[in-house]
Amino acid sequence: MPRHSFIVVLLIGCGGSSTATDPAPDAAVGCELAAHTTTTTTVNGGCAVLERDTSSCEQARRALGLDGWWLKFSCRVTITKPTATQIALVSDDQPDHGSNYFADTNVCHVDYQPAANNPNMIGIKSMKMTVAITPTVGGRTMGLGTIGFAVNGVALFNNMAARGDDIYLESKSFDQCQGHPTGSSAYHYHSEPYSITYDDASFVGVLMDGFPVYGRRDADGSMPVLDIFGGHTSATPDSTTPVYHHHVNLQTSTTPGSAGQSVWFIATGVYAAFPGTCEGCL
Repeated sequence: MPRHSFIVVLLIGCGGSSTATDPAPDAAVGCELAAHTTTTTTVNGGCAVLERDTSSCEQARRALGLDGWWLKFSCRVTITKPTATQIALVSDDQPDHGSNYFADTNVCHVDYQPAANNPNMIGIKSMKMTVAITPTVGGRTMGLGTIGFAVNGVALFNNMAARGDDIYLESKSFDQCQGHPTGSSAYHYHSEPYSITYDDASFVGVLMDGFPVYGRRDADGSMPVLDIFGGHTSATPDSTTPVYHHHVNLQTSTTPGSAGQSVWFIATGVYAAFPGTCEGCL
């Protein structure tokens, strides 16, 4: 587990004005990407948390020697072990929920109007991320672009926007499930993805440093105190033995124009271990 000096971040409050009782938009009827998902009663900002049925791919993953949170990845994500010390995940980067960023003619399109405009549309990608099974501890600054994969195969981005942009203002262009596409049509989440987690301890995905990331809370429902990497060591929903892991974490802007605005970001901008590689990722 990482050994480092701790900068304590106490997670309090809640960013945004959405509530768990907001009505969800009409489902994207016929959307094949949503196959093997079940809508739960937890809804925030018009997006319902989904349960993902992974029974069809569990046996193959167990045959690789995988267990725990690795078994939670959607079967739309292909998982292999290229070497004895690495795990590779392949995804087309399409979300398994509806979005206004699908073309109007796409059956996965849903009508939703973000507070800010984003003219880009979701495309089909071929992304392959390879991470170490046992991370080598050593903090590294994150760059722009993909920093991990969500449980549904969508790219995870950090708490930064492109040069000249303000990520807090950019967050107003997120769709109802908190994602949006880049100019090259790569859909991604910067912040708490509502189809995966909302103010809970759910498994969100894995960062390129090889450590898993969970929702806002610990397995016991408490709000964790995190280090500079947005993580800490404790039990998780997938491990009763304390292990190092990241959490969705609350950050507040001090930048003129967005000062005071808070967002539950997926990352702090720093890896806790040496990152792996990502082919076809942006």
